Amino acid sequence: MLALTKNRHQWGFACGRISALEGRLMGQDFFLSLAGLKRIEDLFQRLQDTSLREHMNPGAVTWEDWSAIIDAYVHNLVLSLRRDSPRTAVADLFTLTDDYLNLKRAVQHRGAYPFLISIFSEDRLNEVAAGNVSLLPDVIRATVAQLAVGAEAINPIVVDMTLDGAYLRHYLALGASLEAPFIEYWVRERVLARAVVVLWRAARSGHPLKMYQQHFLPLGPFNGVLGDMIAAGDPRGWGALIPGRLGDLYQEALEAPEEEQVVRFEHITSDYLTDLARRVKMQTMGPERVAGFLWGLWVEAFNLKLVISGRLNKIDPDILKSRVRACYV
Repeated sequence: MLALTKNRHQWGFACGRISALEGRLMGQDFFLSLAGLKRIEDLFQRLQDTSLREHMNPGAVTWEDWSAIIDAYVHNLVLSLRRDSPRTAVADLFTLTDDYLNLKRAVQHRGAYPFLISIFSEDRLNEVAAGNVSLLPDVIRATVAQLAVGAEAINPIVVDMTLDGAYLRHYLALGASLEAPFIEYWVRERVLARAVVVLWRAARSGHPLKMYQQHFLPLGPFNGVLGDMIAAGDPRGWGALIPGRLGDLYQEALEAPEEEQVVRFEHITSDYLTDLARRVKMQTMGPERVAGFLWGLWVEAFNLKLVISGRLNKIDPDILKSRVRACYV
């Protein structure tokens, strides 16, 4: 396994904060217990003893309320650590999804940007909507320029696959910019897993995979494997093409019922990434420690949304428990 960077003293303050914040993360036993509570009132009462309490609204009873509470909690903490970090790219890895949802609205000239803003300010998004992409990162500028001149007339599926590819290229660039081999390795594993899911869902929906060759790629080191998957067509044969541990996890996911395979792959790859991330816990000063914690925070948010939404929608507790993802702590 790749060694962690050493003696990066400029990361000392952020890592010191992480040492304290890690104790506030919720473990898997907490989520399993939460999923098993019979009364919704007891679930909400239990949440008041967590880090969410500072953001909770006493009148929050709907899924929309709780989704906003969780998003605000995570976003504020990520931005706080972003300010305390010498390189913003670590935090940007965990805010990029909302930025791209806003970017999609900008290229489609849909006005308001309801998702949490981090990398792309509202002014920058308005510039994109007006056709000016000159201040976007180099890695995505040309791609977004093609959309910004007329996304309304482009097939929405093409817009989605184009922005999905831009997002993953941007993600790879952020990981590489930190000059931390462990983070770059982890980022590549996450990107490949995400790319496999994009193609798998497209194949299951009956979308022509050849379109992804043109609009989703290139994707750096994965052009070969993804190109081979697209050429093969049938997802049942992709496991032999996907390298390393992810290929093994893909084969494992194929053992699930067909309608559950993609979700199963997302679950077990998340657990794999969490297992990798735990290896940075003992680092005292370096970007890896911050990245590991932020991934743990991301998984925590996923589990919170899963359990709260599931209980509000009266999903069987045993099903919820089976879908809780491995936690960082």
